[in-house]
Amino acid sequence: MNLSNAAALLLASAITAGAFVPSTLRNDIARFSVREYPCFVPYDFCRRKNVFQMSEGAVIEAETVVEEGEKYEFQAEVGRVMDIIINSLYSNRDVFLRELVSNAADACDKKRFLSITAASEDATSATLAKPGIKIKADKEAMTITIEDSGVGMTKQELINNLGKIAQSGTKKFVEALGEGSADVNLIGQFGVGFYSAYLVADKVEVVTKSMQDDSRQYRWTSDASSEYTIAEDTSDPIEGSGTRLILHMKDDALEYLETSKLEELLQHYSEFVEFPISVWKEKTEYKQIPDEEANKDLTEGEEPKMKTVPETTEAYEQMNTNKPIWLRPPSEVSEEEYKDFYQSAFRASYDEPLAHTHFSLEGQIECKSILYIPGMLPFELSRDMFDEDSRNIRLYVKRVFINDKFEDIVPRWLKFVRGVVDSQDLPLNVSREILQKSKVLSIINKRLVRKSLDMIQSIAQDEDESKYIMFWNNFGKYLKVGVIEDQRNKDDIIPLLRFFSSKSVDEYTSFDQYVEGMKEGQKSIYYVTADGKEKAKMSPAAEKVRSRGYEVLYLTEPLDEIMIESVRNYKDFKLVDVSKEGLNLDDEDKESRKKKEDELNESHKTVKDYLEGALAGKVQKVKMTDLLSESPAALVQSAYGMSPTMQRYMKAQNVASGGSDTGMMGSFNQAVLEVNPSHPIVKDLDRMIRTEGEGSDEAKNFAVLLYDVAALTSGYEIEDSGDFAQRILTLMTTKARNDVQDAEKVETPTETIESGSDED
Repeated sequence: MNLSNAAALLLASAITAGAFVPSTLRNDIARFSVREYPCFVPYDFCRRKNVFQMSEGAVIEAETVVEEGEKYEFQAEVGRVMDIIINSLYSNRDVFLRELVSNAADACDKKRFLSITAASEDATSATLAKPGIKIKADKEAMTITIEDSGVGMTKQELINNLGKIAQSGTKKFVEALGEGSADVNLIGQFGVGFYSAYLVADKVEVVTKSMQDDSRQYRWTSDASSEYTIAEDTSDPIEGSGTRLILHMKDDALEYLETSKLEELLQHYSEFVEFPISVWKEKTEYKQIPDEEANKDLTEGEEPKMKTVPETTEAYEQMNTNKPIWLRPPSEVSEEEYKDFYQSAFRASYDEPLAHTHFSLEGQIECKSILYIPGMLPFELSRDMFDEDSRNIRLYVKRVFINDKFEDIVPRWLKFVRGVVDSQDLPLNVSREILQKSKVLSIINKRLVRKSLDMIQSIAQDEDESKYIMFWNNFGKYLKVGVIEDQRNKDDIIPLLRFFSSKSVDEYTSFDQYVEGMKEGQKSIYYVTADGKEKAKMSPAAEKVRSRGYEVLYLTEPLDEIMIESVRNYKDFKLVDVSKEGLNLDDEDKESRKKKEDELNESHKTVKDYLEGALAGKVQKVKMTDLLSESPAALVQSAYGMSPTMQRYMKAQNVASGGSDTGMMGSFNQAVLEVNPSHPIVKDLDRMIRTEGEGSDEAKNFAVLLYDVAALTSGYEIEDSGDFAQRILTLMTTKARNDVQDAEKVETPTETIESGSDED
């Protein structure tokens, strides 16, 4: 059994009470009075007190009294828990500060609530001082001190909360853990945050004073061994109430003594914590003072010269100045505040979001969220559209940052959407690093997708069309992926797609706009695939439809061809690829089309048979058509063939994976050559065959050149560019030789006439 999963089982089931009220178990504590439940534990734990009673043998008694204070043995399960936490539960040691600050914030929150609601509370007492959190690193002592002015703990609460796991069934779970038969899929609770201190510290001291009347200050000390001590504390007194954690850092964790490192972690994890978090740091300020040296010869009335000198001071500086605007009603947040929050939270100083949405969920799960559509493509996505290092949705629990790597919170086609989700309770594992799959997650996912689509639709409907053009240029490819991968929302995404077309080469058009401009009686939406709109414009296949007055959509990216396979129909109209064999236009039936092609093939059988012989191995077959109006020939694929654009894409993928770039397509993707018998080039080829015979080199060269031109204009690549160049040179040489001979014939009679005139 994987130890981390085993830890999730043990700790989720045990629901250990954290040092200062675990982060997500603080709920509606208004239902209980301080006197009835004085223990420093989360409301959710207290509420189920009748379920999680201690077994009789689990009560810890003081074994000995030493000079430092009373010594206690950890409950056996606590020792096991700490071992799991230290060695396997957390994958990143940085989270120790997140856990301890989160607990401290909960202690402050509980104190604030109890101070307001306790009937006997004196409004002038010290316990009403504004709660806060202070952090100080001491490099000489190799310690980090985290102090909060929260609710504090009594001696008994220290024993209950830090010395044992309050769950009578814990022993059974530990036994199951050892046997490997435990269910490791249980959803964890935030009850072990305090013990994360041992990720970076080999000794932890907890100095605390409860807000209860006549409370004394105690010191809890443990080095993560099997015991801990509790003694009255006479060190720096805690004003009012609160808790002071002193972490004695391990030799391999000294980086956390750097103030800059602490600031970085606080900005990352705790920038939106409600209570002020201050860090003791050195600050250098520059001040102006008189320059004594320069002022020695100062004359009376002359203004003294000044100099700038640095002045270094040490003081606490607040780190979490940003406000979590998602907790405020949307009506109270200005557009400027939304923009400022986006730029600061997502480090996008030069980007203005195209749209945002601010909403909350209520019911099975309660959460608040703000989503943004960026104004420009984030840098990391410009390199890889699904970059794993891109962090788009930031997950918070009670303002404490948890993670931004959850893959299932939104589908990957919304990778570009930025936002925050803050919930009171989420299905996280005990280390708060993994979001468990559950019905709750599915609800959040659906709502985020729906809100994202609403934002995109609002941009598309904006009077300023340039906004959606900007959006499409940046993020259109993500919507195409959405059509392929998201069957649930595909029908909502398709109307948002944009293409160039034969009628709007320079402006995008949608399926709805295409349908509005259809010819009367048109039943199909026609499209062609190509490498860019210019190549699509010159495609002979598109010419077949365009010449009849039909609009053709230009699909110009490899992704388009994969995407369009998922869009076989739009509303009541079928999508038709004009580059496929057997194209039937809406103004004629299949029978008449087939009859006409058979007649053309029969009447031009000589050219057809000759081309099939000359191009054997290059084309699947040759057929005559009257659909081409300007081009002599076109290459089209069979119904299940692969377009030239896709063939190149697949070839590149094959080469990238170490395969060969030749022979992978085989004869399956050989195209069909459609020939326009009324074109002068085809008529000239017919003349060559009849006059010079089928063995003529000129006719063979002409036939292959006809194929090459059709391949180029249809989007294919010339396999042998040297052979192609030679055929062009041969044609040019023949043309030049004939032109020179014709010119010589014209010049000779002219010279004879001029000579006769001279004799006269």
